Amino acid sequence: MSGFYLFYICNAESFHNLINQSVTLSLQQMIKKITSRKIFFMRRFTMFFYLVLSANLALANLIYHPISFILSTDKECYFEGEKITFLITITNNDKERTLPVLLPHTQNTGQKLFYLNAYDKANNTLLLRYSEDRMLKMMVREIGNVNIKYLKPLEQIVVPIYLNDFDNYYSYYTQNASHHSFGVPLFAGVYKINVTYNPNGISLGDSIYTYYDGFEKNIASDGKQLIPINGQITQMIDLKIKRSADTIVTIERNKYYIKTDGHRFFYLSENLPEITTDTRCHHITDLPPDSCSIKNDYFYSHFTDLYAEGILRFEDGDIREYRKYSDWCPSYLYTERYNEFKQKTHYELQLPDKRFYSVSYNQPSGSMHQETYCSADGTLCNVITYIYDKEGKLKRKDFSQTQPCIEVEIDGKKRSTERGINLEGQ
Repeated sequence: MSGFYLFYICNAESFHNLINQSVTLSLQQMIKKITSRKIFFMRRFTMFFYLVLSANLALANLIYHPISFILSTDKECYFEGEKITFLITITNNDKERTLPVLLPHTQNTGQKLFYLNAYDKANNTLLLRYSEDRMLKMMVREIGNVNIKYLKPLEQIVVPIYLNDFDNYYSYYTQNASHHSFGVPLFAGVYKINVTYNPNGISLGDSIYTYYDGFEKNIASDGKQLIPINGQITQMIDLKIKRSADTIVTIERNKYYIKTDGHRFFYLSENLPEITTDTRCHHITDLPPDSCSIKNDYFYSHFTDLYAEGILRFEDGDIREYRKYSDWCPSYLYTERYNEFKQKTHYELQLPDKRFYSVSYNQPSGSMHQETYCSADGTLCNVITYIYDKEGKLKRKDFSQTQPCIEVEIDGKKRSTERGINLEGQ
């Protein structure tokens, strides 16, 4: 992780979220907004950040990538648990040169060459819902390998990869195209999908590529192809997954028994006589059979020892509230909340260093109302409350501390839970 990124995460989380919340404002409006709050450091950091970001994007856009990757699927819609075929069309767009590209071939260990990312369908935020494990974990009889394919000028090849192909997921090296999974069931809905091609770290890939991060002034390719250090990403496509009318479905090797109360559908891990919403209920939706989207659709899922997801939407499918949370304290892992005008009012996340950060906003001004930084175990939180005058100018910051969580030992493991919760019997 670069020093700039560490500086940005550790010292400017609040600023990052201010930018996030104000993306619809022009740069001049944002700088004026920040200046009016008399936060000199943040004003300078805004200018620096945007100059660096603009330079980075400009550089990335100017670099020519003659090999392109286009994603598609073999059909428009799928049912839950159905095998999904993604087609990656790789094209050498150069009219004169024959150029190399790396292909999975018989690879069965190490880093995946292609991996999937699933984003929410909403248009008022770019929300990464799921990203698959980047490492292959196949049954290995013999060590396989990637290979280099030389594409002639304007030549194309199509590489298929599969999701939900668990008949071949752990098969030997001829089936690495099936070794793709998000680790949790992909329930009915509309998702935005892309694929990352990333040979960085694969020795054969390192022999044909020079990697760049966008901040380098002079990139010496040494005759190799240039590629971003985090890989080359395809365009986004819509993936539509429909509910079936079946009362038993299998998704990600999990069998679900579906029951309904006449309004919503409950996916239970056991065939119970009645509906329950305890840990045996993994998913709740109001999507009817043969549908992947309705107005104001409701989504809830819970995976023990992983996380839970809850989504409320506007009629057009945009996010009203998204929560990704755990069973412990602090519970939030990621939160976005919007008012009726689709202005962000709340944002929460767990930081890379395992601390927790949350911020609330005053609307329509977009000014910060309160920020909270919590330790990884939640036993100490630093709270900053912003006080403004009648004109909306910052008067002062009030600082306080809270202790929302307490550390306990459950089944030999240290856990954090909310203070006052009775854990007797657990």
